[in-house]
Amino acid sequence: MKRKPLMGFGVLLACVAWLAVHNERSRHLDLALSSRSQLQELSQSNTQQRLQFESEISDLNEQLSNATDQLSNLSSTLQKTRLQVNPNHDGLLQQARNEAAQQTRQRQTGTNETAFAAFTDPENARARANESMPKLYDSYLNALGIPGTERQRIMETLVDFGAQRYQMLDALLAGSMTPDQAVVLFGANALSENLQNSLTATQQTDLRQYDQLLKFDTLREVYQQSLRSTGTALAGATQEQVTQALINEVVSAENNWGALVAEDGSMRSAYSDMLAAFDRARDVLEPDLNTQQLEHLDRFIEIQSSGIDVILEASSDGSGRVSITQARVGVENLPH
Repeated sequence: MKRKPLMGFGVLLACVAWLAVHNERSRHLDLALSSRSQLQELSQSNTQQRLQFESEISDLNEQLSNATDQLSNLSSTLQKTRLQVNPNHDGLLQQARNEAAQQTRQRQTGTNETAFAAFTDPENARARANESMPKLYDSYLNALGIPGTERQRIMETLVDFGAQRYQMLDALLAGSMTPDQAVVLFGANALSENLQNSLTATQQTDLRQYDQLLKFDTLREVYQQSLRSTGTALAGATQEQVTQALINEVVSAENNWGALVAEDGSMRSAYSDMLAAFDRARDVLEPDLNTQQLEHLDRFIEIQSSGIDVILEASSDGSGRVSITQARVGVENLPH
């Protein structure tokens, strides 16, 4: 009779154990189902991200393709432009030389000559260029640090172009050059553009800046000599201030960097631009000068306004002394 309670207790214990095992299995099943759901959600999220990335990559590839096509078209355009410009540049130079030679032959039986007629002879022009160009541009070529053979080739190109300019001065003053020809030979960027096949873009920029410094130094000497010759009201620091203000305006973008011809290829236009540069310089200086100094400045401007100085040679002996050979062209002799 005492075994029945024990048996009942055993059965109860077995039930409890079974429930515990069942609950543990249910908990594991719930965890498994939850993990599976999370994995499915993660997989769906990854799939969406992958599709989004693929779409973005496709857009980027399309943009890259478009950019490549644009770059190719731009390169083609630049190449066509270069092919168009270079032959035109050379053609204008050759045409100008041919016309100058023809005019020289015509003048041999006449008397209508300008002050630069002697330069039309190729040998004379070449001799002048051989003398002047190395003095002007040795420092520039030394700064490039290029090998000797290449340096010599660039110097020869400089001399060639210098000879062409000397040879064509007479044609320019006679008004027998077209505006395009005048810009190619005597424009603000004529020298650097003539050397575009010999120099890199950076070297061309350096050459333009070097040319501007040469103009600064040359005009400084010319203007200071002229200021000294017109009186003593402007001297010392004041003379330096006046000279600097004049040069800043004459060698400026507004004055086409002091080129012999304006952007339209005209010496008359260049002369008008020079007068405007003098007016701007006077406006800058007026507040700092007394009446006597302003009168001195006005005399200087009046003298300079009577014509244009053509610098034939400019060199320095290394000790600060500058030697300049120039010719004065009166306003009445400027070509129309």
